[in-house]
Amino acid sequence: MRQDQAKKSRTNELPARTMSMHHVCLVVSDIAASRDFYVNVLGFEEIHRPTDFVFHGAYFQNGNVEVHVVRETEPGRLSRHAPGWGGEELRTGLCHHFAVLVDSFEPFLAAMRERGLERVGGPRVRDDYVEQIYIADPDGHIIELLCQHTPESGHARRIEIFDLGIAVPVAPGHHVLDPRIKYGVHCTG
Repeated sequence: MRQDQAKKSRTNELPARTMSMHHVCLVVSDIAASRDFYVNVLGFEEIHRPTDFVFHGAYFQNGNVEVHVVRETEPGRLSRHAPGWGGEELRTGLCHHFAVLVDSFEPFLAAMRERGLERVGGPRVRDDYVEQIYIADPDGHIIELLCQHTPESGHARRIEIFDLGIAVPVAPGHHVLDPRIKYGVHCTG
């Protein structure tokens, strides 16, 4: 009974339940390299940053998504303390990352190819027909790109990436399942 009262008391004391994400802040080693990536690969616009900050950084915005980058205070520290994600963790997205919803992956992948970069993970189409891929910025920060499909196009995309041999499992150590077996053959693509 005391537990129920404590829970009820905490519920009444909680702050407002409506929030919106304001920004993600990333520590980076090179502001210029980060600027090139976030502006020219991800299509962000550099926006005003408060002038009273005494540390180096930059702010970027695309729609309602903001990424703030600040330069590491000790050169080389970021690379010395990199998380060292394994290949399977990156492929499946089982790593620290932030995600943004996009209409299409192609413009981002094309800009990456121009720089000799490739995605580090995905593709996978989830049960809600959201396709996921993972890319990395110059410092190895992982960004998940999400693209919402219709049920028909999502099912067709599942089969396509499976047949191409590029689909990834849901987590390290799991197998990629044939979508025809798991979900049936009900696509028109």
